[in-house]
Amino acid sequence: MRFVRRPCFLMKAIFVVTVAMVFTAQAATAADAKLPVLGVTGTLPALLELVRDGNPSLRSQSDRVAAAAYEVEAVDGFFDTTISAAAGFAEGAMRTPGSLLPSITPDKSWVTEAALERPLRHGGVKLRASVGRWDSIGGGEIDNNSGTIAGAVIEKPLWRDRDFAMQRLEREAAQHGVDVAQARRLIVWQDTCHNMGVAYVDWLAACAEMKESQAAYGRVAQLLQETEKRVELDTTPAYQLAPARMEVAFSQDALYQAQAALDAARIKIMEVAGGSLPPDYLPEPAESELRDWADACARVAGDLPLGLDITVRHEWRAASAETMKHGALVRRSREEMKSDLSLFGGAGWRLNNQPSTRGDSDFGWEAGIVWRRPWGFAAEKATTAAREAEANAAQAELAAVITEIEAEFSRATTALEAACRRLEWVDRAVEAARNNLEAEAERFRLGEGRSRLVLDAQKDLTTANRSANAAAAQTIRAYINQARAAGIDFLPFKATP
Repeated sequence: MRFVRRPCFLMKAIFVVTVAMVFTAQAATAADAKLPVLGVTGTLPALLELVRDGNPSLRSQSDRVAAAAYEVEAVDGFFDTTISAAAGFAEGAMRTPGSLLPSITPDKSWVTEAALERPLRHGGVKLRASVGRWDSIGGGEIDNNSGTIAGAVIEKPLWRDRDFAMQRLEREAAQHGVDVAQARRLIVWQDTCHNMGVAYVDWLAACAEMKESQAAYGRVAQLLQETEKRVELDTTPAYQLAPARMEVAFSQDALYQAQAALDAARIKIMEVAGGSLPPDYLPEPAESELRDWADACARVAGDLPLGLDITVRHEWRAASAETMKHGALVRRSREEMKSDLSLFGGAGWRLNNQPSTRGDSDFGWEAGIVWRRPWGFAAEKATTAAREAEANAAQAELAAVITEIEAEFSRATTALEAACRRLEWVDRAVEAARNNLEAEAERFRLGEGRSRLVLDAQKDLTTANRSANAAAAQTIRAYINQARAAGIDFLPFKATP
């Protein structure tokens, strides 16, 4: 496999982050302003408090944050002390190179050893302390029967993993993993707040639809009663009863549909809340709550329009942290491409036996330098190429996130402007429909009109009122969507233990 280095990915990351920062500097933000994303009553904030404690998706993300934090602790476990022990039999005047048994032993002896090894965070060295004992079973006048030896060895990497660079880079990647998990948890929190806000708006719209359906049924039922009385008095032909009765049936059907929509809206709120909803968390709304909230959104949208700060969006933060994480992993892989060159030194002491008759000293020391490397770095080259490909992919995802955020905010802003304009026009339509109904009702009472004309005027008023309610709900949804696109926090997130 041919290994191709791609040193430009870090420059690409810096470029995209710089572009985002420039865009941020040019955008006006209203993040510190008091925004009407939580409505005009305390119902929605209470629902969000309920969601924060009961939504399983948030609990899942919190567990992922905890898992990422444990990953950092696991990397720091590199500096834990390692305990080892060995025992065995040795024969021959020479020891096998690379043997795991102590090398200072006489011929034909039992050997035991215990050792402690610990990397030192400060200084970038590995320290090993050991105690070994041998018991000779070969005999001989010049050999001791047994001996205990203590020693210490220090090793300093000079090229590969100098100052434990690989552990440091792995920890850096793990810490960026924590940042990614935290950002994703906040993404889920903001999405949950947004979904609850939209669900509450839908519930308010369903309540308004129910009230309008009840009002429409009351109007047509009253007209039917008046028509029946006029037919009894022979002031109105009987055929005018048929359209009135038909509209009563239609109005009853509309009531059933409105009730079904209201139930569905409540179920949606329960779903976002985590599956349960205490009755007192969703009180009967005031008749004007939907419209008051829409007016507040339209007013703030005109007086204090939201701007886009990309760095506020947790999607951007998660993608940026992911890019930095893969960058650290690339640097770690490149560290593994180096040869291992280490300086070492050690000393040993006899503890409980007399020097042999050959005049050996009780103290010994050693120092040297060790070099080693894989023959062709095949695994290291493949790993580095894979890490660089992942880093390039993360960088492309960051650029895609920036594009998506900009497009999302532009769509939300366009939709909000259209909703605010619609809100003005439907008010005029409601006023005109109300005046028309009053005129047709007066003509009918005077005997100059027909019930069909009154029914049509009632339907026009019902349609206008429903359009007004729909426009109000659309305005609120559009504002909530824009606030979500701008990265505005609906409510601060507090992790529960």
